[in-house]
Amino acid sequence: MTTHPSAGARDWGGRLPRNETLVLDDEQRAAAERLHSGSVRWAEESGFAATDDDGGLIGPFNAFVLRPGPGKAFNRWVGTDQRDSSLSATVREVVILTVGAAWGAAYELYAHTAVARSVGLAEDAVRALHDGTAADVLTGDELVVHRFVDELVRTHRVSDDTYAAAEAALGRDGVLDTVHLTGMYLSVSALLNAFEIPAPEIPPAP
Repeated sequence: MTTHPSAGARDWGGRLPRNETLVLDDEQRAAAERLHSGSVRWAEESGFAATDDDGGLIGPFNAFVLRPGPGKAFNRWVGTDQRDSSLSATVREVVILTVGAAWGAAYELYAHTAVARSVGLAEDAVRALHDGTAADVLTGDELVVHRFVDELVRTHRVSDDTYAAAEAALGRDGVLDTVHLTGMYLSVSALLNAFEIPAPEIPPAP
């Protein structure tokens, strides 16, 4: 069962106002309703909280209400990736946690630790992605994609050897999907860090 943080425990908006404290326009209200019926439900199914215990949106979801146009477009991008990606569920979570760890994006790490556990990524792999030892723990496609993404995010380039290994393991479509997914969660990380958006504590492994 997902544990929801107390609404009064901290300022869950970070540098942004909580949408529940504002008078929203029609587009913003519609965005909030879409998030509650879609993203919040998915979060619950995955084991992390997208709301506090009063039902107020937390994480990037609060920001998506404040600027509903970009938020809606971003969630379409996420939905397309989730439906059509050639990457396995565990490889996708390796990508996302690699980006989150490189950026120190607390809510991204909180949320996708839960998602990674829910799709079957091994707990030692999850811990290693957090603490920077993933290259010593991961194997197969998960190791290849971690090396590719980590190199891309930290150096802004990918060496020929790293690229060749990724293409051999994932195929051209898999590499394209990896880069799209990396860009998606770089965007989330930038949003979380620029606005100092906090996260609940990551629960211990079940």
